[in-house]
Amino acid sequence: MNASPTIPNDSNERITDLLGQGMTRHVRGQRLRRRVVAISAAAAILVGSAGFAWVTVASQAQQNRSAYCYSADDTGSRYTQVGMPDQATGPDGVTKTIADPADRVSSALDMCASAWRAGVLGSKTTPTLVACVRPDKVVAVFPKNDSDNSTDAQFCDALSLGAAK
Repeated sequence: MNASPTIPNDSNERITDLLGQGMTRHVRGQRLRRRVVAISAAAAILVGSAGFAWVTVASQAQQNRSAYCYSADDTGSRYTQVGMPDQATGPDGVTKTIADPADRVSSALDMCASAWRAGVLGSKTTPTLVACVRPDKVVAVFPKNDSDNSTDAQFCDALSLGAAK
């Protein structure tokens, strides 16, 4: 029968020392991984927030030249986006730049009234229209019931939108 190997007297101390060194390296590694994960998450949130802010605000041209026309007094209702072109080519073949409207709210109301008259949003009768501003800064136009006595600002506020100015 084979005998067990003999263990030197200082073996317990050496094993304890080696385990302690291994645990120290392990704990340091865990701390480093946590820091890397935390820094990466913070960087992702920062970049994501900047990207979100960039995406949610429409370009100035879109803010000035387009509008969303809703079929009901609800942001979840059916809608269409209308707009005016930047340029127009005349019958002579010459292309001319079309200036931004002086009053983007009046322009949005006119474009949406045309969509209602064309039957795009339901009946071909144009209801009373109210202009609000969406979070992306584009004008949103909603029909308002004649029985609704709220001001335009109150109407937009009830939709969680800003009042168009």
